[in-house]
Amino acid sequence: MTQARIMQHTGLRWDEIAEDAWRVCDPARPSSDAAAVVAYVERRRDGVYEVVWLCGTAGTETFAAIGEAAFAISERHAASRRTGSPLATKPIPIAHRPPLSTA
Repeated sequence: MTQARIMQHTGLRWDEIAEDAWRVCDPARPSSDAAAVVAYVERRRDGVYEVVWLCGTAGTETFAAIGEAAFAISERHAASRRTGSPLATKPIPIAHRPPLSTA
């Protein structure tokens, strides 16, 4: 399967933002909605695909092939849409204190 077919097969929209870099979006959401972005994918110089997760819990993960990355993105996106899934919500923010004034 070609790289373009793998990307189309996931049901998500892959927008090329640079050579060897893509923004993966949920086509069910408007493109103006920041929550539509599921992940960023970049092919590194060593040929490994690095995924920056924006769906569910944040973080990064690497894959040897674009097909593996596409499958993981599709699975994670599906899990984040299931009710009751820990990936369905963002983590609860940690309360912060205001900075100490130096004046």
